[in-house]
Amino acid sequence: MQEGWWQLYRRDTLAGQTFNAKSEDEIVIETSSPQQSVKTKTITRKPQLTDLMMSRWLLPLILVFQALISWLLLQNTAFQDEALYVYAGGQVWRHWLSGLPLLDPYNYYFSGYLYVYPIIGGALDKVGGLELVRSFSLVCMLIVTTCGYYVTKQLFNQKSAVFAAIFLVCQGPVLFLSRLATYDALCLCLLAVGMALAVKASLAQRPWWALGIGPLLVLAFFTKYAGLLFIPSILATLALCTLLRLGWRSMLVRGTLGVLSLAVVGTLAAMIVIHFDPTMLQGIAFTTTNRHTFGVDSRLGLVENVGEMVGLSFAVGLAGLVFARKKHLLIALLLLGSALLVPAYHIYKAELVSLDKHLGYSMFFVMPVAGYALASLSGFRRAFSSRRYWLPGVAICLILFLVGAQGAQVMYSSWPSTTQLAHVFSMQVRPASGSYLADQLEVLRYDSQNDTYTWQWTGLDFFQYTDKQGHYYVGNDAYVKAINDGYFDLIQLNYGYYHLQTAILIARAIENSKKYTLIAKIPSRDYYGTGYFWVWRKL
Repeated sequence: MQEGWWQLYRRDTLAGQTFNAKSEDEIVIETSSPQQSVKTKTITRKPQLTDLMMSRWLLPLILVFQALISWLLLQNTAFQDEALYVYAGGQVWRHWLSGLPLLDPYNYYFSGYLYVYPIIGGALDKVGGLELVRSFSLVCMLIVTTCGYYVTKQLFNQKSAVFAAIFLVCQGPVLFLSRLATYDALCLCLLAVGMALAVKASLAQRPWWALGIGPLLVLAFFTKYAGLLFIPSILATLALCTLLRLGWRSMLVRGTLGVLSLAVVGTLAAMIVIHFDPTMLQGIAFTTTNRHTFGVDSRLGLVENVGEMVGLSFAVGLAGLVFARKKHLLIALLLLGSALLVPAYHIYKAELVSLDKHLGYSMFFVMPVAGYALASLSGFRRAFSSRRYWLPGVAICLILFLVGAQGAQVMYSSWPSTTQLAHVFSMQVRPASGSYLADQLEVLRYDSQNDTYTWQWTGLDFFQYTDKQGHYYVGNDAYVKAINDGYFDLIQLNYGYYHLQTAILIARAIENSKKYTLIAKIPSRDYYGTGYFWVWRKL
């Protein structure tokens, strides 16, 4: 208290009211006048220890929990996308340091710009291997949780922010991204920081914070082109929050600054990149804007898949609309609408590929509304210290965690472990000597990067071959002719989903050529069931 009790007593006695201090946390107000009887009102000042503990310790504990759970539950060898991006980054560094050319046209088929995430992953891999690269993803996702906590605290309240952070780390796609060395964690991190900055700009006295949003969103787009999907949502959040708190004039000023920074930085970056590397445009079209799907999945099946993975989480978020006050309703609708962009896109494209990890983006936007719903359901408006009230929220979070942890484990075991396969190849490959055809191209090439060169490896996506007589072959004819000529020293097949027909064709060519012998049959297990890695060596 800034004034002593005697000062309060003297001041309010003159006004016809008497303050009697029974204790430091309780004040009794007595009001009396000749026209009315004495009335007594007791005001109890609740201890601030709970709020202090929440602000200082709960978020760090949640972040530690997120890190430990993702590391303990999710263990596997390199995923093909991890191996591809990290290997490409290593090749870029090799190109810069030694001048050796890049043999793969990565920008033509990468879903993010080659010189953003891959060079980070490649550098970290040289220092600490794949685990260090995955740790970078974990740090990015911890920042996502922290930004979501800040956004929820500013839009709603601190208790909602605590529940929102718990909600996010219970999501399977979020735990999955915390251990996946791909573009997604960094892209989502940049979007989350941009979202936090948008909320900060709507609160600040001066509008200049809005200028920082553009560079973050541009970098998020170059990290992964699909980040473009959420840029309008973040700008809309800036405009709506400013409108609700500061009015139309401030909204126009800060919204203009945000859009202007995005336009200027985006235009400059695009001009520079396209001038020096125009292949990026083909990459954007091939992987994002005009993406060609490998197969058409059932749209009803995709809806069911989304429901199984995050249906309960979306339901919790929708419950936030029930509890939302008028001032919260518009922002809640905006966030939930943004969260629906990912499933809507995949259902429209009828594509299951990458849906599991992309739902992590959705959960970030659901997070603030879900946190508010859980806090409201738990009765936190009435009393945080009343244990009977927080049990419903904790119970729902526990259910979400059990579902999310199981889902994350399923996603992380969807690709087969290649430990034994990599060991077999390590005993067979030789630097600058030999050619290798592999169904598991990205992983084996990454595992053997210290012993082989890029040009020694061929995958099942595309192949062109010229025989000794100068005849040129492409596609299936190239595979068959090269095998008949004994061109490959090692051949590995596992009859994967995307290259099944090509693998069958190659297996028949191996049998007919009589030039290869089977040296390994390694059991494997993935999302589609059990199988084998088959390895042949040239006689």
